Amino acid sequence: MSRRRALVMTGAGAAGAAFLAACGGSSSDNKSSGGEAKSGLVAKAVDESSKAIRGGRHISVQQNGIATAIDPHVIGAHTTVVQRIYSQLFRISDGVLKNTDGTPQGDIFASWELSPDKLTLTGKLDPGLGTPNVAPLNGRTFDADDVLFSWERFKKGGNQRSALSNEISPAAPIVSLSAPDKQTIVLKLNEPNVTLYSLLAHSGLGYFYIMPKEAADTSKYDPKNTAAATGPFYLTKFTDTELNYKRNPGFKRQALKDNEPYIDEILEPIITDNSQVLAQMRTGAIYEATVTPDAVLQLKQDAPQLSMYEMDPGPNERIYFGHNADSPFKDERVRLAYYKCIDRDAYISAAHNIDGFERAGQHVPTWWEGSFLQSSWSGYILDPKSMAKDYGDKAKNFEFNIADAKKLIEAAGLKTPFEYDQVISKQTPTSFAPPTYKRAEIFMNMVENSGVFKLKGGGRTELEWAVEWVPKIRNSGGNFSGASWGPDTAPADPALAAFFVYNPKGGYFEGGDAKLDELTRKIVQEFDSSKRQALVKELQVYDAGKFFNQKIGTAGGYGLAWPALRNAYAFRGGTGWQSLRLPTTGPRGFIDPNQAPIKKA
Repeated sequence: MSRRRALVMTGAGAAGAAFLAACGGSSSDNKSSGGEAKSGLVAKAVDESSKAIRGGRHISVQQNGIATAIDPHVIGAHTTVVQRIYSQLFRISDGVLKNTDGTPQGDIFASWELSPDKLTLTGKLDPGLGTPNVAPLNGRTFDADDVLFSWERFKKGGNQRSALSNEISPAAPIVSLSAPDKQTIVLKLNEPNVTLYSLLAHSGLGYFYIMPKEAADTSKYDPKNTAAATGPFYLTKFTDTELNYKRNPGFKRQALKDNEPYIDEILEPIITDNSQVLAQMRTGAIYEATVTPDAVLQLKQDAPQLSMYEMDPGPNERIYFGHNADSPFKDERVRLAYYKCIDRDAYISAAHNIDGFERAGQHVPTWWEGSFLQSSWSGYILDPKSMAKDYGDKAKNFEFNIADAKKLIEAAGLKTPFEYDQVISKQTPTSFAPPTYKRAEIFMNMVENSGVFKLKGGGRTELEWAVEWVPKIRNSGGNFSGASWGPDTAPADPALAAFFVYNPKGGYFEGGDAKLDELTRKIVQEFDSSKRQALVKELQVYDAGKFFNQKIGTAGGYGLAWPALRNAYAFRGGTGWQSLRLPTTGPRGFIDPNQAPIKKA
């Protein structure tokens, strides 16, 4: 415990904890009109859509440098741009005051039908696919021609085209996409695939977003620096320091009954220095941001008017290993030894400031993780902490045990400390967000200082993110030597995540075997939910003996926003349109000009 506390507590964390403890620091059901607990410091999430105020400008922040491209079919740091502006065939619906159950809803589809043999999906376009009145779109309505154009463009250059197009990958479900008329889209499938809706609703960059057909001529519409389509907003300014968005007056959906979104404008400065983000949050110059757990308490102390919300576990890192012929990690014993050098509880405590919050009287739930996100849809995920209950004799593989790690290395015919290559993406303004590197530093230090492993050459191998790490590591399918990691972009749908991570044709595949290939194919073809859940659980137990591509652990926590941002954290888990930092994922977040920091005390 003393080691964990030493890892966690900083001066800011201790000061914030003392502040919260002095103020009581506990939740209360008593709330003001904005959901703020009167006698505590934790705001209660409330669906206030019936009180929504229309208009206003939201001030957010882009915490990664976007670089020079905002193309939705290409990966990068421009997720919020794409989610606000471009449409997809489907969305995953939000959960109201709880996580989503994964129910699909139409985005550009107003209605759809899957044939009895599950090989043909026919969708009717929503009539509300209007665009902003800016050139070259000039307020026109999208039709099937835009979908056809986007499909062909996606097949040629989309980073995740192999997940969808059977023409690119025999394992992908969509054989063809056609349009018998301007309002109808027909998808032909190679075989039944229960993850089709999740695939077509996946909000990650590089997936199938619908672009204007004008993008065929980049002199008219260049997706690298232009963003206007059928989403709720369009981009009015894009520089290396700032992004501005305005509400798209042509955005309508049959699923939205109250003329959402409510916000008229979003201003988003690009600030990649975390200390500057905190400074801007402190003064109210920005209304919300991703605040690292170690900074939440101090920031709340510095700006007591900030609302503090309980957060569900979010995505974090996934560790994977190279499988080249010369890679020592081809041997599962070496992979297991790597994980056994990680104290999961200490990692979670340090990465999520658990001790700091608990000193303040704020409980934070924690979880060990295995193959999938803790925030995945319910009913599928096993608990590594339950040990033998869920994992049987594989449970011991999740335990922190340096002695066992040494034995595994020696059983593999190697000597300890064993030299290995730790490959990482160099931290730059346009690579991963700073909190990602802070978390990864914790578990890498554990392995490197374990006495079981030591770094080859005395240091990590740093690769430039876009031109080196992505092609050589992330998109290599495990064709490298050494160990690496990256932010987990696996979907919350466990069936789709199983294929995405563990099938050779999956977008996050970094190594596997014939058994995992077989299991993942069965999972995506199983339409009986109970049988599908059983297969996903079987996969988790199997990989607990292999550790091809796994996670460590995560926690809940607390996020901060100024009270002017309302409906914060009321809508969760879907692939919503507005893409604010707090999970106000739907288009129902709104700005209250009578709240701080807009209205001064």
